Amino acid sequence: MDLPPGYRLRAPRPRDAPEVAAVVVAHDIADFGEPDFSEHDLLDDWERPRFELERDAWVLVGPTGRLVAYAFVWQAEPGTQLEADAFVAPEYGGRGLGGHLIDLIETRAVEIASASTAPEVTLGMYASRANTAKRDLLERRGYKPVHTRLRLKVDLARRETEAAAAVSPDVIVREFDPETDEADVREVMDEAFLGRARYSRRRVDEWLDLRVRHPAFDPKLWRVACATAGDDRPVVGAILVYDVGGTGYVSSVGVRVPWRGRGVGQALLAEAFAALRDRGQMRVVVEVDAEEADGARRLYERVGMRVSEEHDWFAREVPPP
Repeated sequence: MDLPPGYRLRAPRPRDAPEVAAVVVAHDIADFGEPDFSEHDLLDDWERPRFELERDAWVLVGPTGRLVAYAFVWQAEPGTQLEADAFVAPEYGGRGLGGHLIDLIETRAVEIASASTAPEVTLGMYASRANTAKRDLLERRGYKPVHTRLRLKVDLARRETEAAAAVSPDVIVREFDPETDEADVREVMDEAFLGRARYSRRRVDEWLDLRVRHPAFDPKLWRVACATAGDDRPVVGAILVYDVGGTGYVSSVGVRVPWRGRGVGQALLAEAFAALRDRGQMRVVVEVDAEEADGARRLYERVGMRVSEEHDWFAREVPPP
C-alpha cells in the first residue's frame, strides 16, 4: 500500500518517545475519554527482550512534520506468538494509514516466522470494544477475536473505607526484599498461574527483565505474604505493583494453592493500595482474562475495583514466506 503524498515512514528514535506516547494517548482518549498510557510505558515496551527499535517499530511523519502514527511487533513468545499494535492520531484517521501500518507489521511477522522452527506462528493485537474502525479493519484482513481482556480500575481518593482484609492469623504481609525474595516470588507466580491458557513460564533472566528490571520497578511497592509458622517463614503469596505515570498498575497477584481462601489476596491488595496512596497515586488498574476471571474478578471487586474497559485479542496465523 502506498502512503498518501507528503507522508514519510521511518523507524522511531529514542528522542521520539514523547511524540509517540502522545499518539497512543490520543488514541486512548478517543476510545475511553481518558489516557491509559504514558511515555514511561512506551520506554518499557522498547526495552523488552527480543525487540529491536530499528527493525520492529515504525512511525509516520505527516506533511507538517508532525509524528502522526506508530506501530510495532514483538515476539511475546519466542518463535511462536507475535504481539503487535498500530495507532493513528484520531484526526488523521480515514486516510489508509492504519492499513499501511498493518502491512508493515505483517511483512515483519513473516520475516520473524521464517526463522522459527515452530509449526505455527500467530500474530495478534488488541482492539477495544469502543474502536469499531480498528475491529472492522482487522476482521477484513482475516483476524479473528480469540479472547477478551477486562481492565478493572479503582479511584482510591473516592473510597470511603479500606476493604477489610480478613487474612488468616498465620500469615503476615511485608515489603518485598529484592535480596531474598526474587526466586520465591517467581515460584509463587508460577504455581498460581501455571496451567492457564495464556500463561507460560519465563526463563529466570527474562522474568527479571520483565518484572524486576522494569523501569518502574520499586521494591517498596511490592508485597509478599509469609507463613508465620516455621523458621524460614515461606512466601505463600505476592503482589507485583508499579507506579507508572498517572496510574498504579497491578501486574500480578498470586497465592499458593494451599493458602487460597484465607484472605491472602485481599490483604496483599489492601497493603499495595495503601502504599500507592501514601505516595499520592490514587488511580489503580489491573487486567484479567475474561474467560478465566471469575475468581480474580470477585477478588478485585471486593476491594472496590470495577470493569472499565474490554479489549478483544484478534489473531491470525502468519503465512509462510
